[in-house]
Amino acid sequence: MLVGIMFMAWMGRAPAIVTVGKPLPPIDLKPLLDGTEPISREQLLGKLTVIHFWGTWCPPCKAEFPEFVKLAAKFSGNSQVVIVSVSCSAGPEYDLEELRRQTEEFMTANGASIPTYSDPAAMTRQQLALVLPNGSLGYPTTLLIDREGKIVELLNGYLPGDMKKLSLSVEQRL
Repeated sequence: MLVGIMFMAWMGRAPAIVTVGKPLPPIDLKPLLDGTEPISREQLLGKLTVIHFWGTWCPPCKAEFPEFVKLAAKFSGNSQVVIVSVSCSAGPEYDLEELRRQTEEFMTANGASIPTYSDPAAMTRQQLALVLPNGSLGYPTTLLIDREGKIVELLNGYLPGDMKKLSLSVEQRL
């Protein structure tokens, strides 16, 4: 009976996050606001990279956004750190102009000016879903990628203080 209880407790645990340590899959991010050129995985090698997927329609994303803005501001002048903000629509990005408009309005309302990208064909999110727990990318999702292109941290969802912890993790890796 004890073995059965232990087995049931084990079954109720969250799945182990096997994402950490895996290489960042191919990415294809296009400029949406203030970005000058598309971003690929190869361009990020040699730098610490924070990639943040969020949406203006997402309540947890809205709650987390001020913390993300602080993190982005903290590392904005550091050439060893790349901050990549990816605004996502609630569905497929068929209307990039509408996504751009909503993102710009949201940024203006929040006093933020962060270069922001889109994932127009959802290729990046599909590739990431293959290495994320349960095979899905929720919102917000934030990844810390090391200089070799490996995922070293994953924030899936929002908990207050997560961005502070991520900021410390970036500092420790510099």
